[in-house]
Amino acid sequence: MWTRYGLMVPVMLAVAGCAAVPTPAAPPPQPAPVAAAPAPAPLPTPSRGWEERAVDAGSWRYDAGSRAATFVPTGSANPLLTMACSGGGIRLTSALAGDVSLRTSAGTDQIRFDGGSATLPSRDPRLDRIAFSRGRFALETPGGGALTLPVQAEIGRVIEDCR
Repeated sequence: MWTRYGLMVPVMLAVAGCAAVPTPAAPPPQPAPVAAAPAPAPLPTPSRGWEERAVDAGSWRYDAGSRAATFVPTGSANPLLTMACSGGGIRLTSALAGDVSLRTSAGTDQIRFDGGSATLPSRDPRLDRIAFSRGRFALETPGGGALTLPVQAEIGRVIEDCR
């Protein structure tokens, strides 16, 4: 009996291992391509306000001997703006000329630059607006020239030294 079943078991296993491999049916139909929606037209971009402009690259330097703060652009030795204590006032020196708009987080004021400089009394509220402006202030000429400078401690130091 053993031999009869002994032979049957391997034969049955061999037959069980032979399974029919299903042949693939026709490939499923591809979905119809969907037309891409047209891209929306770009919105008109308003001109960037002074608060959104990049701050001029550079750094403020303070000189205690001359009681002056100078903003020097990166890679240059020529300052963009100097604020120096001069005879009870703060003298601003720059390449700007004429009526210049001062823009701070507190609002807009005017400063008159004659020959590249303007002098403000040491207690002028415009100086405090510069020192306490949120991160930056700007000086703009009617012809489109503009300086957008960071507010840093050197500005407040020269103002306090002059008071």
